[in-house]
Amino acid sequence: MQGRLILGVDGGGTHCRVRIKTWDGRLMAEAEGGSANVNQDQHQALRNIMQTVRLAAQNCGLTEADFGQIHAGMGLAGVTSRQMAADIEQADWPFARIYVDDDAYIACLGAHGGADGGIVITGTGSAAVCLVNGVRFAVGGRGFALGDEGSGAVLGRDALRAALRTLDGLAPATALTEALLHHFHHDAGAMARWGVTATPQDYARFAPMVFHAAQEGDATGLSLVAACARALDELARRLLAFGAPKLCLIGGLAQAVRPYLAPDIAQTLAEPEADALEGAILMAMQQESQNS
Repeated sequence: MQGRLILGVDGGGTHCRVRIKTWDGRLMAEAEGGSANVNQDQHQALRNIMQTVRLAAQNCGLTEADFGQIHAGMGLAGVTSRQMAADIEQADWPFARIYVDDDAYIACLGAHGGADGGIVITGTGSAAVCLVNGVRFAVGGRGFALGDEGSGAVLGRDALRAALRTLDGLAPATALTEALLHHFHHDAGAMARWGVTATPQDYARFAPMVFHAAQEGDATGLSLVAACARALDELARRLLAFGAPKLCLIGGLAQAVRPYLAPDIAQTLAEPEADALEGAILMAMQQESQNS
């Protein structure tokens, strides 16, 4: 294994992160790039990954001639089956070997160092996964159209829906709904046109506004955040039912939503041992060990 390099990729719906290490664990470089959700736009996601890898390589003096030494582990948002992961592994990569799984799995590996435990992810999307006696159990992660309850995208969408209800006189206005309507100049038609092409990331950009409103005691904000927290409670309870001994809450909304979780769920939460990039690296090293 002399001279080998290990690459971890955490490809999320909002951004892609990469980390390059030597095989003995020395950090060489990191970089961040654009969205890597392969279910939304696989070609663009793979381009974004390679752009980010090249940026990290430049940061540590590697050239594309060195990519043949790299063994890559990638956890990507939007990977929904083993066949899909295999198809991505067979793409035209310049690396020595590549191993692909979904982003929730690598986050779980990193959070618990490969040991038993579970994670609940709340970011642009949401998902939950746990490892119990080496067996993986997954809940949620169905994407914005069919799931993602407890995510920033759903929270932002529901906030905009609430704002439109007040515009139609179907619900009382609050400071939050007024602020959201002001963003669109109180033009329902403009909101509808925006919604035709809006992505989950676009909706998720309104999530911080909702949490701020909840902190200020806004009735709509509190209701929306409470619904978000209940959805995450449900994911957590399912993982506990599978036998997960401990859980980690991770993702861009984790700190904001944590105070709203049910007390019994909050008590099960532990701090992650490492991040998803370390999980991706661990996955690649485990696979290399099995294949050697």
